[in-house]
Formats: sequence, C-alpha cells, structure tokens
Amino acid sequence: MKSILRQTAVVALACLYLPVEAAYYRWTDEKGKIHYSYSVPADKSMLGHVELDKQGLEQKIVISAKRKRQLKEIAELRQQEKNQAAVANKKKEYQDAEDSLLLSVFSNEDELTQAYNTKLQLAQVTIDLLKGRHKKQSEKLEVLEQKYERMVDIKHKQLMEKQIDTVLDNLKIYQHAITENLIEKDKVTGEYEATLDRFKKLLARTKANQ
Repeated sequence: MKSILRQTAVVALACLYLPVEAAYYRWTDEKGKIHYSYSVPADKSMLGHVELDKQGLEQKIVISAKRKRQLKEIAELRQQEKNQAAVANKKKEYQDAEDSLLLSVFSNEDELTQAYNTKLQLAQVTIDLLKGRHKKQSEKLEVLEQKYERMVDIKHKQLMEKQIDTVLDNLKIYQHAITENLIEKDKVTGEYEATLDRFKKLLARTKANQ
C-alpha cells in the first residue's frame, strides 16, 4: 500500500513541473516493470500505455497491440456464435413448421406411405416414358446408320448426317432426363424413409403428451 502511495506521489510531483501542454506516460515493459516518462520508447509503443495529466490522473488509455488482437478475435468469436445461434433458431423454426404440417396432413403411417408410393409410381412412369422414347430414337439411329452405309451420293450422305446428328442430340437429351429422374426418385425414397421415421417419433411424442 505504501509503495502504491509513493508511486502516485512521485507521478503527481513530476507532473506539476511539466509544461502546460506536456504529456506524461505510464507504461509496462515485457517483464512487468512499470515506467513513467515524458514519451513512450518507439520499441515499446506496441505494449500499450496510459497518458496522465498534471495531477497524475489517467487521461487516455492506449491498449497494447496484443490486446487489440485479442479483442478483435473475441468480437469475431462472439459474432460467429451469434450467427450460429441464429441459424440454429431458423432451422428449429423450419423443422417445427414441417412437423406441424406433417401432423396436419397425415393421421397415420399408412396415409404417409401411400402418398409417397404414389409419388414414386409417378416418377417411375416418367422414367419408363423417357426410356421408351430413348429406345425409339436408338432404333431410328440404327436404321439411319444402315442407310448411310449403303449411300453413294455425297449430297444424300450429307443430308443423312444431319438427320443422324438430330437423333444423337435427342438421345443425349433423353438420357440426361432419365438420369435426372432416377436421381430424383432416389431422393424421394430417401426422403420417405427420413419422413416416416420423423413421423413415427412425432406420433409417439404426441401420444406421450396426451
């Protein structure tokens, strides 16, 4: 306690003899030793300091570069946590709305299964239709190729090449559509399994709360 009072007295006395506009500084070195001076050494400026008035009272605090970095990282961390919490709340709100809709549309597992079976059947009908068209184009290509091989006239061959290109483009379109619909059907199957599992849990929870 005496040491602190002595330091304060020294600072106050030193400040009394400063010019009106002069500044006095308190700073701490790397070893934790406290210094008082009319300026902060250039090589110590990154450590932070306190500017004192003529009475030795703190006028301005300049934090160290390390502390600035820490505060910045803390602020970024808090913002990340805030953003994550907001995303989690949004997901929960969305899931609650989905659960409410699920329970309002279906009253039992059979209804849900029937709805998804209908959806899967429609997807399969579309796939079969596309496969049928793809097969016809493939057969047409085979016929055109045979005709082309028998042709001798260059102009006729050029016209046939255009027809072949058209058929090839159609085959690519149908093949792409088939692939996309197969992927979509797989998604529906996975969605059905996840939704059914969720629905069972919701029914069990509802029953338990009754």
